[in-house]
Amino acid sequence: MTRLTWKETLLSLLSGTLTAFAMPGFGAFPLIFVSLVPLFRVLDKRGGFWPGFIFGFAFFIIDLRWIVTLARFHPVVIVGYVLLTVYFAIGCGILGIALTWRMRSRISTWLVLAPALFVLAEFLRTLGPLGMGFSALYQSLYRVPWLIQSASAFGPWFISGILVAINGGLFLCWRNKKWRFAALAGGLVILLAAFALLPNPSQQTNSLQVAVVSSKVQQEVKLDARNLDDLTTRYLRLGEEALAADPDLIVFPESILPSYILQNDTLKNSFADLARRGETQILLGTGVYQDRKIYNAVTLFSATGEVAGTFHMVRPVPFGEYIPGRSILEWLGLGAWARSFLPLDLSRGESYIPLAEFGTPICFESTFPGPSRQLTKNGAQVLVTVTNDAWFDESSELAAHFSCAVFRAVENRRWIIQSANGGISGIISPYGRIVASLDNEGILAEEVGMQVGVSLYTRLGDGILLLVAGLLAGGLLLGRVFRRNACGDEIR
Repeated sequence: MTRLTWKETLLSLLSGTLTAFAMPGFGAFPLIFVSLVPLFRVLDKRGGFWPGFIFGFAFFIIDLRWIVTLARFHPVVIVGYVLLTVYFAIGCGILGIALTWRMRSRISTWLVLAPALFVLAEFLRTLGPLGMGFSALYQSLYRVPWLIQSASAFGPWFISGILVAINGGLFLCWRNKKWRFAALAGGLVILLAAFALLPNPSQQTNSLQVAVVSSKVQQEVKLDARNLDDLTTRYLRLGEEALAADPDLIVFPESILPSYILQNDTLKNSFADLARRGETQILLGTGVYQDRKIYNAVTLFSATGEVAGTFHMVRPVPFGEYIPGRSILEWLGLGAWARSFLPLDLSRGESYIPLAEFGTPICFESTFPGPSRQLTKNGAQVLVTVTNDAWFDESSELAAHFSCAVFRAVENRRWIIQSANGGISGIISPYGRIVASLDNEGILAEEVGMQVGVSLYTRLGDGILLLVAGLLAGGLLLGRVFRRNACGDEIR
């Protein structure tokens, strides 16, 4: 195989860069409708692994740049950031091979196969110990609610697939000089918009006055147990401010204190007293030590000050809350190094069971569609995310994480409440409209609806979409095996 020319290399880099600029952080979302065209141009002419790899490397090195902020805690993060980028870029390279295997120029390649493969690739990227929910194409549209309502029927990756098909149509228009492909791309935009006209299957039973605590405690301060008294005073003061809104529920961020609140009677009684005086429920994040295990958890205090329940995080953060393959590292003699990076692993919760009517995906869990969907299926009428984004030091991660909340709201037709330390707190309607947001320290007070009934996506999940994408991709690729004339067979 011949090497890429400098022009082809630049076009692949340009495509990855434009796609990254469309994502939350930069937020130039209109670019997502054209950003893949340069990549398709190179793949159509050259094909193979390297255009996809170069595209993926440019995209992920820019879009995941917020990981670098963690280097202030351990320099090995830089190495991990580069390796993770290469790992994801290899996936894009494999996608490039599949797209152009035995045939590059058929219309179905860009209008059917590319969308199907991108849908499968984005889903697969969420699996395994290195899986993450960031950097999905659909997230570019989080501030355009009228284009994302299809997520309530077919899930978020349907939007990614349509975006790829739009790019495919515009590429074919440019390549073939035929405007019908541009019209097709425009029709796909209209298709996305048409879902905004569909009725909402959810029903509101009653309303809830919510006060959301947003804080700005630096991670280095929060990790230092010597700051416990000052931080306790600070959060209780914010709780008193929240009481002024006469709320039915106060929500504090994830792991607000460097202590196990439920195992510390003084701290536990302080928040219980706050709940009793305000006759309000309180949700807060805390570490929990139980049965010789440590969990990242959310606790619900009732309006009488009793602990009404605790949810344990089911999917902790790899390399942040646990180290995948720690036992293997121990066997290889690298246990001391692993402990220097993260002394011990947090344990996993067993299931996604709501706390009363509240579904509470914790931080990293909210970046995946699955946890919020399971919580809604299990009875959650409101979704509440507590998070600590202070790890990422005011980086683009804040917008990327908040964008996920918008899609979880639309997918499940639930109000989303997000309480963040060092991030973006907000309240989002079931249609993905950002009703209120705050990236400073303070209180957000709004009324939200308690929703019953579930969306089509909540009921069925991703299985049908993935099956259709798999059948389309498999059928087209299998068809190439039996096609006698695999080269130069272009349908115009």
